[in-house]
Amino acid sequence: MTAPAAAPTTTSLPSAPRRPLQAVRLWLWLPLSLVIAAILVFSLMLVVQYQQFEQDLQRFAQQSVHSELLESKRKIENLLRRHEDSALDQVLAELALNPEIRYAALTNDMGMVLAATDFSWRGEALRFLAPDFPEALFAQVQRDSRNTITPQLRQQQLWALAPITMGLHQGELRTQRQGLLLLSYDLRPRIALAWSLVRQRALAFSVLVLLAAGVMAALGRWLVMRPVKMLQESMQRIGRYDFSQPLQWRGKGEFRTLGAALQAMADQLQHSRHAWQERQARYRQLADAAFEAIIIHDGQTILDVNTAAEQLLQHPTGSLVGRSIWSIMPPQEQTLARERVKNHEESTWVVEFMDTQGQHIPCQLKVRERALSNGQIVRICAMRDLREQLAAEQQILQLSQFDPLTGLCNRQYLSQRVQNEIALVSQQSGRRAALITIGLNGFKNINDSLGMAVGDQVLRTAAQRLTQLQTQGQTLGRVHGDTFALLITDIPGTLEVASSHAQACTEALLESLAQPLQLQERLLHPHASAGIVMIPNDSQDAAELLREAETAMHQAKTEGHSRIHFFAHSLQEAASTRLMLRSELRHALNHPPGGLLLHYQPQLNGQGQLIGVEALVRWQHPERGFMPPDAFISEAEASGLIVPLGQWVLEEAISCLLRWQNDPACAPWAKTLSMAVNVSPRQFREPDFVEQVRHALESSGVNPSCIELELTESVVADDIEATLQKMAQIRDLGLCFALDDFGTGYSSLAYLKRLPIDVLKIDRSFVMDIDAAEQHEQETGKRPAVLIDAIVSMAHQLELQVLAEGVETEAQVQRLQHVGCDMFQGYFFSRPLPEAALRTWALERQSA
Repeated sequence: MTAPAAAPTTTSLPSAPRRPLQAVRLWLWLPLSLVIAAILVFSLMLVVQYQQFEQDLQRFAQQSVHSELLESKRKIENLLRRHEDSALDQVLAELALNPEIRYAALTNDMGMVLAATDFSWRGEALRFLAPDFPEALFAQVQRDSRNTITPQLRQQQLWALAPITMGLHQGELRTQRQGLLLLSYDLRPRIALAWSLVRQRALAFSVLVLLAAGVMAALGRWLVMRPVKMLQESMQRIGRYDFSQPLQWRGKGEFRTLGAALQAMADQLQHSRHAWQERQARYRQLADAAFEAIIIHDGQTILDVNTAAEQLLQHPTGSLVGRSIWSIMPPQEQTLARERVKNHEESTWVVEFMDTQGQHIPCQLKVRERALSNGQIVRICAMRDLREQLAAEQQILQLSQFDPLTGLCNRQYLSQRVQNEIALVSQQSGRRAALITIGLNGFKNINDSLGMAVGDQVLRTAAQRLTQLQTQGQTLGRVHGDTFALLITDIPGTLEVASSHAQACTEALLESLAQPLQLQERLLHPHASAGIVMIPNDSQDAAELLREAETAMHQAKTEGHSRIHFFAHSLQEAASTRLMLRSELRHALNHPPGGLLLHYQPQLNGQGQLIGVEALVRWQHPERGFMPPDAFISEAEASGLIVPLGQWVLEEAISCLLRWQNDPACAPWAKTLSMAVNVSPRQFREPDFVEQVRHALESSGVNPSCIELELTESVVADDIEATLQKMAQIRDLGLCFALDDFGTGYSSLAYLKRLPIDVLKIDRSFVMDIDAAEQHEQETGKRPAVLIDAIVSMAHQLELQVLAEGVETEAQVQRLQHVGCDMFQGYFFSRPLPEAALRTWALERQSA
């Protein structure tokens, strides 16, 4: 802790930290610096020597070699003009007397040696005889007909080449043939002489450098190291607070200046030490009272603080002293604090302070007043930072509401949410919710056999899988052990619809939990069961609802894996009925036809001719009897069985069409018959839907143009770009498309223009308006059937055919024909018929 100085002192803000200086040994680095400088100088000398050597070599090439090459060329050409070929060897022999020439050779225009310093080369090809034969230079001289002198220092040799005009043959007036004179000079003696000169200079230079380094080291030790050592000893004494031996210097220079500065620092340090000892004694009482950060003030100005206070408030050292005590307190705290100072109150309070960033720091403040020896009254404030304590309390609150293992909310927090939802449901009519409890089956066996660490990992994985399926408005928690709970709020619809939605959500959760789990090289196959209680029900207490849901869950566990049980008996019966229907439908699909069959409703053109049929699925249940699609299609959609069901319908419809087309009696009307097959949104969105259609076409051999796929507006409105891409792929297979129930969904001309459809089917609700048009027009002044006019006109503008569904009366047919409808389908012509009945109906209509 620091205290105010007895004498006035100057306080300055701390400067930015400087980069530490690099310390070196002077007695070592002074000579070493000389050696480094000498090396640099010597390197420069080497560069100069090398340049001089290159200049000498250039002069040698331009003077001696060039003149020798020209003289030899002149002699050889004179001998060749006089046809004195025998004298060529003498010219080359004279060249061989030059010790710097390794070899010389004269070749004819074919590259064959005419004469050479080595007589064995005569008559041979020079390129195969001469060592390091310069093939490129040889070719260049032949091409350019120009003398060339090229030194090659790396090979320590020099090439001199000159073109030679050959002598005239008998009958020639002028020769174009050229030979070549090649001289190879050995540069090794010259290079060796140059290096010998370098070594001599280097040796002399090194001796001088070593002598100079020795002299500098001796002078440095006497003139530098001795004063440095004295300064070091003096600093060590000052560090021990020994001021008895002041530094004394003679002469002038930097060391004298440094010694004077050091002595001045020692004097100031001695004075400061005495002042510090006085402050230390005066503020000993403050140190005894301190337990955390301490601030001493006189009611207005801060007199002293300890380091903890400066750190707590993030102020630089010494910057708080002299400031107003109110500058570190938020305005909302100052009124009460001023009142306490005025009344000289002493106690312990919780007060907020403020750091340099403006952040509020809650502290426990203990205040005592003391009188100093000079009579001044000061307030000693001891502060303890409460942030960690408050954070711990928040963590305790977190632990009280959330499960530490999975991070999900615990039973207490979930009960609060359930209680809140009960209150909302009671206030809002029609609002429904569901509370689902999910228990892992056989979890105790996992703990007992694999250990609790593996069990904890299973619980964390289960929590992660459940969290991935959690949506907005749902609360997921772990209520105890291996049991999780999910609260689903704001479910629309009736109790039956809401319970069906809750069951579908629960099935998705159980399916996710049933995925295999790899832990410690073991593959686990976890299963779970669930209980559901709907809100509102007779219970108005959250704890009671949880117990009811858990009771239903335990009942589901007794029935087997992945079971769901409703607490309400009526809902359980409805859920059981749905599960049974789903199981029977799955069995029917796994054992085709399983009672499934297709009925076909005719489609006729304006002339009354049969041009197509729509395949409609029915189910002849072995116990429930004949079931229309409304009784099982919705459950197939919810369970995903609509995908295999739709594929069966497509394959069965294609097979029926082929049977009709292959029957000679049906050929007149079946050869061009169009088979319309409905495709559900879920089936269409399957990734392999295009491949399934391709497989059905290829395996049957049916004409693709006879198959028409009917899509609803909800399919195309979901993801228009993906839908267009998939429709284009199916279109490439040769199939046609019809847009079913047009006008009842997400009708939009924007996407209608882009879709590759052929037929637009008007929904039966528009057709039914035709019969009621006159009465409705009289009552409201509006014509509902006018929409049909607009739809037909728009479709024809887009070059689409229009088919009206649900045609049941003669008036409807006439009205539709009047507006230009192309095709018709409905009970007026025929109900959906089985395959044999449709065959009979078509034959009778054909013969009529």
